Amino acid sequence: MINHDKKLIVILPPEFELYKAIEKNLKYLGFSKAIVLAPKFRHTFKTLMVNFVLKHILGRKEYKKRIAAAYYSKRVGQVLRRFHSKYFDYAIVMRPDMLEPATIDELLRVAVKTTGYQWDGLERFPRVFEVIPCFDRFFVFDPNDAPKYKSRYPNLLSCTNFYFDFPMPNVEVNPTEVMYAGAYLENRVGSLLKMVDELQKYNLTLNIHLVLGWRSVAFEHPIITFSKKGVGFLTYLKASQKAGILLDIKACEHSGLSFRVFEAIRYSKKLITDNKSVKRYDFYRPENIFVVEDGCFDGLGAFLAGPYMPLSEEIKQKYSFTNWLRYALDLPPYQATNSKT
Repeated sequence: MINHDKKLIVILPPEFELYKAIEKNLKYLGFSKAIVLAPKFRHTFKTLMVNFVLKHILGRKEYKKRIAAAYYSKRVGQVLRRFHSKYFDYAIVMRPDMLEPATIDELLRVAVKTTGYQWDGLERFPRVFEVIPCFDRFFVFDPNDAPKYKSRYPNLLSCTNFYFDFPMPNVEVNPTEVMYAGAYLENRVGSLLKMVDELQKYNLTLNIHLVLGWRSVAFEHPIITFSKKGVGFLTYLKASQKAGILLDIKACEHSGLSFRVFEAIRYSKKLITDNKSVKRYDFYRPENIFVVEDGCFDGLGAFLAGPYMPLSEEIKQKYSFTNWLRYALDLPPYQATNSKT
């Protein structure tokens, strides 16, 4: 059993306000002493002026990203220094490559057991290799990474993302709505456009939204909508719950499964994805998940017309946040969420 009196700190970047969902789930599970730390950078007048000059006059757009990353690690370190040695029983760090060595040292000082989770391909951010040995357990979500690097890093383990299992209100689902919301990334737009073009052949309502950040709109499209600022993760969850079908576009840099895959599992929704690694997992059913391989959409019509095949409760629970947390902290009983191959 999880001892809810244990002190836990979870550290992660503030993007998409994922931390709010983690806070809500920890509270639902009864963790009264858990801290979720996700410092968000805000410009001072000085940094705002410097950023304006560099970006709009000199054409250098990397300044804000660089100082935001430095602020994030520095702020985490400042918070950790408030606590005495071994104050926390457990610490979980998501994207630990974003923390500087001095901040990692503070983490090791204040936590008895530490877990790292890299929700990106290891090779995409090579600095992660420097921090892997610092953690008691280090998880990677790309199914190709653990077999490749396990011999070098004995603490390396495979896991997946998860769905949040705190209660959600019942909503009316539109079975013909296909939803996708994500960041605008050049290397994913081509795949998204092909999927949208194909899905327009069917009697479906397409709810496709891309977040541009500070980019200008790269193109106009009759189906896809754009915004400069994304919604928070909790708001996104409510919107995705209303759709009958979720759409997922694979990142070029890794084969890990996005949160959309696990939202489809929780809400028993069909999923359309071009990430063929989804076939490696025990929840894969061709009736529920249509995999676009090499741009081939053969069989999509039959997939859309067919019924959803319910998963066993055991498999569904395996990909919940509750099980993920037990696995991350090594608190049995839990099910490891690595792939079948």
